[in-house]
Amino acid sequence: MADLSIQRDGRRWSVDSTGITSLRRPYRIVLDGDNLSANGEAKTFVGVPAIGSAHPSHSGLFVQSYDVEEGREHEKKVIDVIVNYGQRTVETVGEGQSAQSGQVEQWGWSGGEDERELTTAADGTAVLNSAGDVFDSVPTIKSPAPVFTKVVKFETRQSGWSAHRCKVNASDVTIGGEVFAAKTLFCMVAEARVFGDGKWKYRYTIELRHRTNKVKIAGGDSATEIGWDVAIADAGMREKGTDGKLVLIRLPDAETGKPCNVTMPELLDGSGKRIARDSGGTPPTPYNFRFQAYETTTFPAWFYSEPT
Repeated sequence: MADLSIQRDGRRWSVDSTGITSLRRPYRIVLDGDNLSANGEAKTFVGVPAIGSAHPSHSGLFVQSYDVEEGREHEKKVIDVIVNYGQRTVETVGEGQSAQSGQVEQWGWSGGEDERELTTAADGTAVLNSAGDVFDSVPTIKSPAPVFTKVVKFETRQSGWSAHRCKVNASDVTIGGEVFAAKTLFCMVAEARVFGDGKWKYRYTIELRHRTNKVKIAGGDSATEIGWDVAIADAGMREKGTDGKLVLIRLPDAETGKPCNVTMPELLDGSGKRIARDSGGTPPTPYNFRFQAYETTTFPAWFYSEPT
């Protein structure tokens, strides 16, 4: 015998001038096997409407959550589930077009991580060896990259959304009261055709992945937030000579003292000249270049605005 789901009497609902705004429907689940205490806390139940599904007779109401209670003692195989229906948030958006109503299905943050080469330390300084030289290779590390997601549906297709895909924010963006600096949000947008959901025909999923990376740029003493840009220490085995032409860097050999070509990159000063070390051998301050890795754009407000 499979688990049995029984729809029970005892509905409760709220009504205003627009009609029914919320509804509670009780179900009773009779388990065939062990109770929830043995199997953990269940999130779905056979025969119970899934979260997000529409009410069969009240348009505009959708399952938002469950209230679950398991029986005690001799009723441990009985589970009472209250299905909570409510209205989804609708917001008005527009970008160079007439205002349209969209139905927000999801808005919020989730955890995430990214991988990057450890070229700069947490304080923004370049990663060098004890002699002040760049490493032949550096480790790849994981760094936090939380993802903001907004899912919204519209009656008609939205124009211009694809122009923001795989780009970063050109200026500060405020999400839920928190300000995110320029170039710290990487955008992905997906469009999907919706069928069988009333007037809603198109669903858009916007993901903004946040990355923070503070680096001391151009020999500066303070760290700069570069986000999704990339910082690389200026180094090489050639430098500009007095005539402006590139020449191999030659330094005295440690044993013979005679000049010879270097075998590893030397730090440069940002203008193509080797950074000379002092007589005590103190490692020089590296000159970090900042390179733009992605195109910038201005995200439309409906990509991240909080539903009211």
